[in-house]
Amino acid sequence: MPAVVRATLYMTVKEGRGPDFERAWRAIAEQVKAVPGNVRQTLARDPEDSDSFVVTSDWSDREVFGEFERSPEQDELTAPLRELRSSARMTVHDVLIDIEGGADGSKPPSGDPLLQTDGGAS
Repeated sequence: MPAVVRATLYMTVKEGRGPDFERAWRAIAEQVKAVPGNVRQTLARDPEDSDSFVVTSDWSDREVFGEFERSPEQDELTAPLRELRSSARMTVHDVLIDIEGGADGSKPPSGDPLLQTDGGAS
């Protein structure tokens, strides 16, 4: 079975544009989740710098991620994010081990359905 691939994007947005980035990312993520091979997406913000973010995107395998990454659809979808950024760096890794926590039935602190491991169907 091919390894899940995790793309991690480290992004700093233009000063004061963090809330705009969050709104734009959520709208885009809602569309990307329907792309075949997309497993999950997560947005994290630096608590000490509201303009600094980490986006992770998991894909069923490297081939489908590469196809999406090079597609005109991806370019069009992510254009609003590029307009907001001041810097960005991406890494791509094969996920070797994925251990879920919460054996006590607890949920992520925010209760955000995007963070739920069952795809938000809680």
